[in-house]
Amino acid sequence: MPRLIRFGLVVFGLAVFGPFLFAPSLHAEAPPFQLSGFATIGMVATGQSDLRFIRPSINHPGAENPDFGPDTIVGIQGNMALGQRASVVVQITSREDPLGSYEPRASLAFLSYSPTPYFTVRAGRLRVPFFMHSDTVDINYAHPWVRPPTEVYSLNPFQDLDGIDFLFRGDFGNTNIEVHPYFGDSVLAIYQGGNSHLSNTRGLNVTAATDRLTLFAGYVESDFAIKWSGADFLALGAGLHQLDPILPGYADSILAQISGNKGFSTFSAVGAQWDDGIWLLIGEYVRLNSRLYTHDAHAWEVTAARRFGNWTPYLTLARHTEDKPSVAPNQTGVPMLDAAIDAFTSARNLSQRSITVGTRWDFHRNAALKLEFNHARISGKGWGNFFARDPFNANMRDRSINTVGVSVDVTF
Repeated sequence: MPRLIRFGLVVFGLAVFGPFLFAPSLHAEAPPFQLSGFATIGMVATGQSDLRFIRPSINHPGAENPDFGPDTIVGIQGNMALGQRASVVVQITSREDPLGSYEPRASLAFLSYSPTPYFTVRAGRLRVPFFMHSDTVDINYAHPWVRPPTEVYSLNPFQDLDGIDFLFRGDFGNTNIEVHPYFGDSVLAIYQGGNSHLSNTRGLNVTAATDRLTLFAGYVESDFAIKWSGADFLALGAGLHQLDPILPGYADSILAQISGNKGFSTFSAVGAQWDDGIWLLIGEYVRLNSRLYTHDAHAWEVTAARRFGNWTPYLTLARHTEDKPSVAPNQTGVPMLDAAIDAFTSARNLSQRSITVGTRWDFHRNAALKLEFNHARISGKGWGNFFARDPFNANMRDRSINTVGVSVDVTF
């Protein structure tokens, strides 16, 4: 708790003094080195005492309620020009990770080169561009919500891409077109131990934007590995290996469907946003198909927001649906072992639907206060975006859960 309090004080200090410390001079030209940042102090309270809200593979399932872990973040970014065409960008962020650490990390670290105004190549650590709002997914001030809808943005939780991308831009009348191919690898830590790895990732995004309408489409495919090493996986493996005397190799064949390095996945996304300064309408649809280790699923969200001066109330509908489980049920024929497999896969099934109502108050030119209420209903055998305090005795099926979220978001 003391570490979280210290982290909260740092974020609060940046929220209060950052806009003044880093505000550029009105009469100064853009310097060769620029420093900027963003921060959020966020709190979420869950209405059920045996459950905690979680952003899967983003934060650690905490015991606190309310919990500051899922949404609180601070980031500092430095941009250094290297002549007229090249620059270096480094961004350091600190937030709770799946292992419960707030250790700062380099979320961006790349070299950018633009031989023409219409073409840029970047190499290094980049943001994974899987979603319409990937570039600003950590900058909560840029969004109407307390957090981007988790039904959609939890479907592919990878954050970084160590590799290279290319940005081709062109104007066609009043429409700007951007074509964005990218290549690289990504690693993600897993709660309780282990990691997940994307390798040979190759993707392509296309964005078309006018002054009011933005359309987005993306597709990516990657080799996929996941290595579980948590207590629940080890317990599952020990139980399955009890079958070895009568079915040699059977346990290993089932475990190989859950953990290994022979996976392959594809991810596709389409989205649209309308913003005329008064109305803000957002919609996004995503789909994940995977060979081994994780479930196939699709998700969508739609948001409608209306600005009234500095106030922006909004309504969001969202749903996450499992299309195929990672392991087919009832494979062993032993009820206890089948139940253990089912419990392991259910805890990683994010299926739920939700409705969110909230409002945003821009009380400063670069600071906003947000308050939202979310009603979620877990679908099928999933756990949704929640974690049971007693996971071995959890009853999650078809439960309805209410949460309240509050955040203060700033940029500086």
